[in-house]
Amino acid sequence: MAFQVLSALFALLILQAIAAASAQEFSYDPTSPFGPANWGGTCASGQQQSPISIETSNIVNQNLGCLQNDYTQSQASLVIEGHAVRVNWNTSPGSLTIDGKTYNLQQCHWHSPSEHHLDGRRYALELHMVHTISASEVAVVAVLYDLGGPNDFFLDKLVNGLNELKTKVSVDLGNLEPPLIGAGEPYFRYSGSLTTPPCSQTVTWTVMQKVQRISNDQLNSLRAPANDKDNARPIQAINGRTVSLSQSC
Repeated sequence: MAFQVLSALFALLILQAIAAASAQEFSYDPTSPFGPANWGGTCASGQQQSPISIETSNIVNQNLGCLQNDYTQSQASLVIEGHAVRVNWNTSPGSLTIDGKTYNLQQCHWHSPSEHHLDGRRYALELHMVHTISASEVAVVAVLYDLGGPNDFFLDKLVNGLNELKTKVSVDLGNLEPPLIGAGEPYFRYSGSLTTPPCSQTVTWTVMQKVQRISNDQLNSLRAPANDKDNARPIQAINGRTVSLSQSC
C-alpha cells in the first residue's frame, strides 16, 4: 500500500512538472523554436488575437460611458512569473464593470516595449491590469508609458520591492493600491485574446488613450529582474475588427 501511495505521489509530481514546463515553454526570441511565430494552437489559428495596432482607420467613436472601476488598498506581493514582473493581490483590491458584468482585479504585470501600438507607434512600456469573472471572462485594462519624468506608482514601495526581487522569488509589498486610472479618461475597447499562450480569445480589452510617463531608471528597474528583457508579443492582424473609442461620459 505504501508503495502504491508513493508511486501515485511520484506520478502526480511528474504530471505537475510537465504541466509547469509546458506553461513556461514559450519565448519572445524570434530566433527560438519556442518564439512567437511558433506558439501554435489558438495563437496561430485565432482570428481575434492581441495585441493590435490601434489605427485611425479601425476606430469607431462610441459613447461607452465612464470607465466604471472601483479600487482600494489590499495586501500584495511582487513576483517574477515566467517572463514578466507581476503584482499579485491576496484578495482583489477592486473591480471593473463592463456591460453590467463585474470583473475583479487579480494582478497586474508589465510588457516592455509596449504590445499595443497607437497609430503605428510602439511605446516603452505597457501595464496590464487583469480582471476576471472566470477563465472564459477576462477584462484587461492596458496603460501605455513613454519615457519622461518619474511615475508615482513606481516610487517608494514598488521600486524598493524591485530591488529586493533581484535576490528573492517574492517580495511582500504590504497594502498596495492599484495604479490610478481616471474614470473620466478616454479609452479604446475591442475584443481580443491573451497575449501569451494559450492566447485564449476571452478578453475584453480596454486600452487607455492617455499615455503616461516613466523615467528611464524606473523602466530599467522594472526590466532588470525579468528573464526576458523584451517581453512583447508582435502585433496581430485586426481581421475586420473595429475598435470603439469612448471620449465622453
